[in-house]
Amino acid sequence: MSNAYRDESSGADRSIGAVRLPRLGAVIAASIIAGLVFAMMEMVLVAVVKGQPWYGPLHMIAAIGMGRQDVLPPPPAFDFGVAAIAMLIHVVVSILLGLVLATVLLAVRSSMAWLIGLIFGVALYYINFYGFTALFPWFAEARGWISLVSHAAFGLVLALVYRGMDKREVIARSVGPGA
Repeated sequence: MSNAYRDESSGADRSIGAVRLPRLGAVIAASIIAGLVFAMMEMVLVAVVKGQPWYGPLHMIAAIGMGRQDVLPPPPAFDFGVAAIAMLIHVVVSILLGLVLATVLLAVRSSMAWLIGLIFGVALYYINFYGFTALFPWFAEARGWISLVSHAAFGLVLALVYRGMDKREVIARSVGPGA
């Protein structure tokens, strides 16, 4: 008997050339979980550490789609419509980032997933808060350890949840006559 990986015979697995593609369901679930962890960390830390409205980060995200003048600075009261737009933008971006990270994770050893996720999250922080400030200048206001830690947690959670959901366990396959 020899061992074979489930992904070698599964019709659900896809690849482009030598690049294996991640399982979409696992990416979506892991991305939503990681995105929620990120959002909760940002909102709690902004409120507790900075003493600012907990919904402030939602307004910064919503401003990507709605425009700065319509939602920034955050008003004194919570706005459900702004929060809904922010979460929609955040979930879509999280899933796109999840696809990128999951594709990378399929090419490396699973024991390195946590480290790659952590590095991915830190890189996202620098890209978002130093690169994208040309498009979204209000991102510069959120630079700091809270956003850095939240982005690092996003990458770490995304990598660990995706890797945990996409275990391509070893199955036994018979080889030889009669198999």
